[in-house]
Amino acid sequence: MALDSGTGTDDPLARAVEIARDQPFEGSPQRWTELTDGIMSRVRTMVRPSEPLRVHLPEGSAAAGSSTWLSGRLVSDALRRHLTAPDHAPARIDLDVADGVLRSLEVDLVASYGEPLLALGDRLRDELVEVLRELLGPAPELNASRVVLTFTDVVDGAADLL
Repeated sequence: MALDSGTGTDDPLARAVEIARDQPFEGSPQRWTELTDGIMSRVRTMVRPSEPLRVHLPEGSAAAGSSTWLSGRLVSDALRRHLTAPDHAPARIDLDVADGVLRSLEVDLVASYGEPLLALGDRLRDELVEVLRELLGPAPELNASRVVLTFTDVVDGAADLL
């Protein structure tokens, strides 16, 4: 692409901009959103470190006394799926694990404008404890007081959720 002076201006930058605008674009600008969505989905599937979590087996079960472990990544993914809804979505999920035992859970949420946040937080906190009990068994340390929910953003509508 040569910078000739037939573009109507002597400014080299302006000429380059005009010439670049005249060149055919090989992809439509509308595909940028598809491209960024594809990139973000790949980023989200990248391997991230995960701590093993001890599964608490009920007393008297056939496997009582044995050690069963579950990947923290699987627990986080299950919580993320549960928290993704039309009126709210997780921005961050952090499992606090010590010696293979889940001690607490911290979740940052984004909610749609108009949602009653206190009621939503109370409901989700109880639901998260139930999801954790389904995955990790009847751990005595797990209760609603160990789940910290923080609403980090309120957006206009469901389309703006993370």
